[in-house]
Amino acid sequence: MAYTVNKTNSAASPNTYTVQDGVVNTQTDLSFVGKGYAGYGELIAENFLALMENFANTTAPTKPITGQLWYDSSANRLKIYTGSSFVPSGGNVPYQSSAPSTLATGDLWIDSNTGQLFYYNGTSNVLVGPTSSTGNTNGFIYDSIADSTDATQNITKWYNDGNLIAIISEDAFTPRTSITGFATVKKGITLTTAIADTKFQGTATDADALGGVAAANYLRSNANDTTSGTFGVINDSGLQVGADSDLSIRVDSTGVIVSNVIADTDITFKMNDGGVTTTLMTMDGSAARIGIGTTTPSTKLDVSGTVNATAFTGPLTGAVTGNVTGNLTGNVTGDVTGPLTGAVTGNVTGNLTGNVTGDVTGTVTGSSSLNLLLSGGTLTGTLTSRAISPSAGATYDIGASATTFANAYVDTITATELKTDGVTVNDNLITASRSNDNLQLDALGTGAVEMIPAVILMANVPTSDPSNAGQLWNSSGTLKISSG
Repeated sequence: MAYTVNKTNSAASPNTYTVQDGVVNTQTDLSFVGKGYAGYGELIAENFLALMENFANTTAPTKPITGQLWYDSSANRLKIYTGSSFVPSGGNVPYQSSAPSTLATGDLWIDSNTGQLFYYNGTSNVLVGPTSSTGNTNGFIYDSIADSTDATQNITKWYNDGNLIAIISEDAFTPRTSITGFATVKKGITLTTAIADTKFQGTATDADALGGVAAANYLRSNANDTTSGTFGVINDSGLQVGADSDLSIRVDSTGVIVSNVIADTDITFKMNDGGVTTTLMTMDGSAARIGIGTTTPSTKLDVSGTVNATAFTGPLTGAVTGNVTGNLTGNVTGDVTGPLTGAVTGNVTGNLTGNVTGDVTGTVTGSSSLNLLLSGGTLTGTLTSRAISPSAGATYDIGASATTFANAYVDTITATELKTDGVTVNDNLITASRSNDNLQLDALGTGAVEMIPAVILMANVPTSDPSNAGQLWNSSGTLKISSG
């Protein structure tokens, strides 16, 4: 009577094998002997032997069932049948040039060409490492090293092609044993200094420093900012200010040039005068004029206020109204009105109406000539000149009865009349100037008053000095006046 051999997994197909009487069932790699089969002992012994050796052979069993073991004698590895193929069992990992087609999820295999380890995730083979097939160290390596204080520091070393590129650390420290390219390790990622120009490439969203200088120490180009250092523009094109580059400060071979670029616009200097913004100076761009104290200059230099200067050199064309303290050196064309303290050196064409303290050594002409004297001004310096001529004959005086000159030194006086308080000389007539005064000629000291020649029609004139002051006497034909 036939019997049935059942599998452990009843769900497997087929899950049973039927063995007929007197025959051997060969549906598997083991022989199932039927009742009454002659020579059954050998088959049973061979079955036990196959189980003992796990079907050891260079080729796999031809009728395997799921879970069956096979010792691959060519690879010296024990393999297990998964239902579709034999795969290595236990710690044996396939070592071959391509991925095995029989891998199950979680299985490992080693690429014999590159020496890289992979695992199968159920869909594809995932590289475990190393990341390069060159044999050099690549990727991240976790390490613990001692710092200069002998404290242990846990770090991550970052290698590429055998070169240590960076060290990642949560603390800053100095390694106790020197690491090439890493004299110190900073918090975060420290790049090696042993390889030139090693840096992070690309765009960073933020940075604490640029070129080793804190980011806060850089000037902003798009916002208001200040600097405590020196700001320099080291080129001849200089500095441009304004949305349209209105102001230009530059240099050329002649020196520094400050200019307003926009046509006919002004340059204005302003100051805070007691909290009030005051225009100090205006450079009128449309008229090429400078105004000080005025925003609308009417001349090349228009000053609204008092000018204090040590000297004026060069021609002055126009009227000078006000006080002038100092020397006028050069030609002045126009009127000078006001006190002038200092020397006038040069020609003044116009009227001087005011006091002049100092020497006038040039030519002063104008509608009133030295009008300061005509209008009662005072010339307190020395007047040095050649000829002094009045503007009209027999009209003006030198001095006055109440303000006379102390002395007059003249080589020759040519006059129609000479008059003192007591004597008037007019042509060839000498007369007494005061009524009822005697006309008296006196000599000083032992001198005498002589009249040569003298014809005296007088009688009884002494022929010797009578020693009576003022008396006439005849000295050998010369009429003399005794000095007493």
